[in-house]
Amino acid sequence: MSTTHYYTRQLKVLARHLTAISGVQGLADHIPKAKTPHPRTEIATPAEIAAILAKAKPWQRVITLLAAHAGFRRGDCLRIAPIHYNAEQKTITIRQQKTDKQVVIPATESLARLLECAPEGSPETPFYALYRGGRITACGMNDSWRTLVKAAGISRPLWIHDMRRTLAVNLYELTKDLRAVEQILGHNSLISTVHYLEHRDPQKLAPMLRELTKPFTRKETVQ
Repeated sequence: MSTTHYYTRQLKVLARHLTAISGVQGLADHIPKAKTPHPRTEIATPAEIAAILAKAKPWQRVITLLAAHAGFRRGDCLRIAPIHYNAEQKTITIRQQKTDKQVVIPATESLARLLECAPEGSPETPFYALYRGGRITACGMNDSWRTLVKAAGISRPLWIHDMRRTLAVNLYELTKDLRAVEQILGHNSLISTVHYLEHRDPQKLAPMLRELTKPFTRKETVQ
């Protein structure tokens, strides 16, 4: 369902571009609606993360820790380079690819150590590529990740993005602070953050979600 929803959205974006170019109206109206998928709920256990890191090559450790310790999406994990890292402050500053929002995320001790020990190279070359000796495509990264998860002895599907969700869930359960989770994920809206966490604490989060998403109404005075 999530794949259908994603491609339907992309098709509508394409239709709008074609409308802007051709002037033909209503192209997007012919694209059927796809049901919004239920939020994915998979999170990794500490033992699973440890097993993945134990089997990971150095460049794979970079990707894993950027997702699991700093909450970055796969696309940003593949972009983060020395120009984004402040070794003095131990922070990563990058404009997110998906939201175009600049975030400043503190690096954990293990992540900072890995970034600071990266092989020398262009400051614009992603950290993982410095370790790997070259770049990899998103599809290649997915294949590599699946192989790594299998080598770690994990039989259930576990995606790179699940590392980001794991961090979000653990941070919320530790702090019960939605704003802290929103900040680490770099969301533009608390609505997105609540969607990440709704399944973890439904009695508290479901009412919040309803409050955040209910339409704004007001009484209009008729003159």
